Amino acid sequence: MVLAYLESVKYVGHLWPVALMRIIFGYHYITMMVQKLNKGYLEHAYISERLRLDSDQIFAPGLYFDLFKSLVQSQWYLITYVIVAVELLIGISYILGFGVRVIAVFGMILSLHIYLFFDFPASPAHIYLFYTHLLFCLLGAGRCLGVDYYFYKSRRGLLW
Repeated sequence: MVLAYLESVKYVGHLWPVALMRIIFGYHYITMMVQKLNKGYLEHAYISERLRLDSDQIFAPGLYFDLFKSLVQSQWYLITYVIVAVELLIGISYILGFGVRVIAVFGMILSLHIYLFFDFPASPAHIYLFYTHLLFCLLGAGRCLGVDYYFYKSRRGLLW
């Protein structure tokens, strides 16, 4: 597996900027998770307070938003642990380059929900996080400088 990792450097030479961006995003997600833990994110209902409740600002109102709002407001404690765990998984996966396509789908879902339903984003430019995860998923960004190259080489398939 170590030999396959070293071979992944030469896999596709033009993917190294994407691999570098993937590693930086992984580090960013881990630092976001650590900051949330240091600020007491798990002990307070920040997530249900930051939910956009006025329907004029919601981009996707309707039945899904009503179900999502009721779930987040009633189970905020569980949802905060899920968000922290998903951020940790995304960070580790992006740094190691392992299972990037599957984890990028989780990243797309997380970033799209945060953009559409919460006040966390500082500007509308945060939708580009969704597009970055989509890019990682479509390119198979874990193959260059990542463990996914080993599995791509031995077990060809859509996951790698």
